[in-house]
This record gives sequence, C-alpha cells and structure tokens, in this order.
Amino acid sequence: ADTAGMGGKGGPYRLDLEDGHPVMQISDEEKANISQEAKEEARKMGQEELAKRLEEIGMNEFQAELYQRFLTPVLREIEQLRVVLQGVEARASEREWLRLQTHGELDEARLVDGAAGDHLIYRRRGAKPPDPGAPQIKPKRLRFVLDVSGSMYRFNSEDRRLERCCQMAVLLMECLAGFDHKYSWSLVGHSGDGPVLKLVDYGKPPTDEHERLKVIQRMWAHAQYCMSGDCTLEATAHAIKEVASEEADDYFVFVLSDANLRRYGIEPEELGDLLISDKKVKAYAFFLAGGSEATSLAAALPLGRGRVCADPGKLPGAFKEVFAAASAMRLPEQ
Repeated sequence: ADTAGMGGKGGPYRLDLEDGHPVMQISDEEKANISQEAKEEARKMGQEELAKRLEEIGMNEFQAELYQRFLTPVLREIEQLRVVLQGVEARASEREWLRLQTHGELDEARLVDGAAGDHLIYRRRGAKPPDPGAPQIKPKRLRFVLDVSGSMYRFNSEDRRLERCCQMAVLLMECLAGFDHKYSWSLVGHSGDGPVLKLVDYGKPPTDEHERLKVIQRMWAHAQYCMSGDCTLEATAHAIKEVASEEADDYFVFVLSDANLRRYGIEPEELGDLLISDKKVKAYAFFLAGGSEATSLAAALPLGRGRVCADPGKLPGAFKEVFAAASAMRLPEQ
C-alpha cells in the first residue's frame, strides 16, 4: 500500500521521487478494501525485491563520495560528542560498608565514640557512588531504535526525514568508534515489518566506512520495501528489556519515530509508561516531522523524555544534545 503517490494501491514497494514531487495517499478505507491474497502477494514481491537489493549491497564496492553525503553534515556533532563520550565517568555504584550511620550493625571501631555519646556508631551495607575519576569497570549499554518505516521513505522527498535518520546513524557509528571499552551498543530499526531490524549488534560495530555505508544502504532499502504499519511500542519495550538484560555501568535507550502513532491507535500515555518502565534504564523518544501531533505527543510524555524535531535537519544536533546530557548525568530515581 501507499506506492509513493505514483498510482495504484496495494503495491509491493515505493518508488523514488524527485524533490518537491507531491505525495499522494489513498484513504484507510481504500487500503482496507484490498484482498488478503493481494496483500500477501505484495508482501512476497516486496521481500523478493528487498533480497535482490541487499544482495547488491553486499557485492558492490561503494565509493567514498556516497558515504560523505551522510557524513559531512554531521562532522561537527561527531567531534563534539566524541569529546563528551571521552569524558564520561563511571556511574555504577559499588556495595560496601557505609560507616557513621545512625542505624544498622554496631561498628566495633566506634565503641569508644558510642560511650562518649556519639550516635553515629553503626555501619550497614549500601551502594556508594564511584569517586570522581574512578575507572569504569563495565561498559555502558546503549540501544538505538531508528524509524525505517515506509512513511520515512515516502516523505523523504518532502523533508529529507529518512536522509536525516541515516545521518544520525552515521553520527552514532562514527562517534562511538574506538570506545568499545566504555560503551557496548546496538542499532536496530523498526517498521511495519516488525519491531527489530538488526543493523549493528553488541560488540560488533562496523569497522570502516564501507561497513557503515552498508548499514545505511540496508536502512534505505528496508524503508522502501517494508509493509505499512507501526511497531514503535513493541520496539521500545523490546529495547528496554534487552538493554537491561546484562549487567552494565549504565543503561540507555533512544527511540526515533515519525510520530505517526495515532493513525495506528497508539496513545501517548502508552509510550510514556514504557519509557519509565525500568528505573535503571534512561529511555528517550525523538519525534520527527510529525507537526502538531509530534508536539502534543512529546508534551504528554514524562518530563524530559520526549524531543520534537519539526525540522529534520536539526535531528542530529538535537540528538547530540540529549545523548550528551544523558550520558554525562545521573538521573534521579523514578
């Protein structure tokens, strides 16, 4: 469905449009009036074309100029964020004996003080934040969830939203390169095809521009050939559960959506509840090119957990600001 306004309905994929070409959408009623057989055939054709495209990506040698198209616009943000990431300190607390307590187990080393009337003569086990400059023992775990749905591709000719999303992926891959000892991260996409399109797995970051370009090409191809639908909630829930599945110094989830949620019956409160569902995970949502719906959606989320980028060109910079603040600061307990 939604063949980029080029005519027909129930098509298996989308076509590239020239900048400024009007985007046409058929109504939900018309889309519902498509037989299940036609939908299955469209899905099959789309998957076949996607397989062909991915095979091309794996076989071709990509030129540096193509990667530079995504890299150049975010070079400044990459440089700034790498400085921040380099300076981020350990956050995990160590359990140890906390002395000078008013309750707990009697501290034998404080018996004389107790006889003199001092009340701080107890000790108890508790979490002690690391001292400034203390070495980070375990890496921080980060999960990035990017929108690669059909609407990202369909409206790219109007506002470059998919291109900006790919620039953000380049920003992440470039700024985290060489920080494997401090950050364990993964990158996935979400679309109507499902909540988890694996792009970069934990411990297996792309090592050069050729591998990073393949990630971008896969995102682009998926957005062109995937089925309509929205899996933002499922993708967010999966990311929060997955990122917290292993012990780490800190936990982060960043979700990007084009804020087309109400079309699929998703309420802001549902996403808001998910973002704060695990106290140890700092989860944030970015809304791209959603107009008034994106603004109202972000306002309905817990304070500080939603960010709207009405201009897709500002997405990399906005993400850099939130990412830097979240990485460098300890959030209060929920």
